[in-house]
Amino acid sequence: MERPRKFQSSGLKAHLKVINWFGVVAGALMLVLPFMGAWWHATVGTEAMELAISPFSYDANLLGQSLTSPLVGYMLLAAKLMILIGGALLLLGSLMPTKWWGKRLMRFGAMKVLWMVIGLIVMLVLGAVFVNNFLPSMISGSMEGGTVQLSVPYITGTSTSTIQMEGGTITAPITTGLTGVFWVAVLTAALGVAARIYHRRLVKPEKPKK
Repeated sequence: MERPRKFQSSGLKAHLKVINWFGVVAGALMLVLPFMGAWWHATVGTEAMELAISPFSYDANLLGQSLTSPLVGYMLLAAKLMILIGGALLLLGSLMPTKWWGKRLMRFGAMKVLWMVIGLIVMLVLGAVFVNNFLPSMISGSMEGGTVQLSVPYITGTSTSTIQMEGGTITAPITTGLTGVFWVAVLTAALGVAARIYHRRLVKPEKPKK
């Protein structure tokens, strides 16, 4: 009775050696990442305006009123479903890397969080460029005798914006920052890249048939 147990034990150890553990951890994190909260937040004035966003959700409040958009909600829902499917497939492909479909599942899920991280950074930078360089002139053009000076931090930081009108001047501090969830996303993206690279070592390329 001991010999079958030894065979089972040796078979389990052999299988554990070929598991892509980078992909297992990355896939597990992808399954919980959409529910962890915002990646970036911004506050204008004394909570006059608050914004918290991630590729899967957003929370915008202006003077205590919540701002919503059904179209944006559907887009974020699609992103959430895509990352959940990608995480599940990455996890499956990492547990069974030697299967013929393991490489395909790895390709589908491994890089998705990386592109979301890059996309968020690019969006924040372009948004800050637009607000700092183009929006003030657009607003000032619609105001008689008023000037607008906007200064939004690039990704993270603190600045002050000023709106000057005939009746007075409004000054509001702006604070932006990345949350801890963003760094979890960066870790997930790094593990996804490592999983894809490591997968090539686990699965030897097929030799061409003569």
